[in-house]
Amino acid sequence: MIGKKIFNLALLLLTASLLQGCGFQLRGSVTLPSTIGPVYIQGLGEYDELRRELAQMFTFSDIPVAAKPQGAGSTLRIDSRASDRRVLSVDGNGNVAEYELHEGARFALVAADGTALVERQTVSAITTYLNSETQVLGKQQEEGTLRKDLQRDLASQIMRRLQAQL
Repeated sequence: MIGKKIFNLALLLLTASLLQGCGFQLRGSVTLPSTIGPVYIQGLGEYDELRRELAQMFTFSDIPVAAKPQGAGSTLRIDSRASDRRVLSVDGNGNVAEYELHEGARFALVAADGTALVERQTVSAITTYLNSETQVLGKQQEEGTLRKDLQRDLASQIMRRLQAQL
């Protein structure tokens, strides 16, 4: 019995050390300098999916998110958003067979004194999905889910760029 407990403890310690050694970190967590916090996110509505994703990723990275620009250490400015759907292919009857979804954003990180910490740049994400005329409601839900995934991808790209450039 005691031997089994020692074995389980040794296995747990080995697993933890392997995870540490391989660079494992929580999803959405990046290493950012604490001097940029708290960060105010400007240009997105309070309930915007991209804003939620960014706020969550900043929180996972131990950077507080400010509710107001006053008192923020820096401001993440999202000054352009793009959301588009275009026909990618049609079937023999001229019906849409496949759509391409696009999400994009332009951002910059500015210090409280107005100094650009990260210059303005653009991120984008694209995906496709098959269209079925018999499953219209299901395809609308699928498009909504895909758009959320694209916005999560945009937030991830923004955070990785911030990490690389700070």
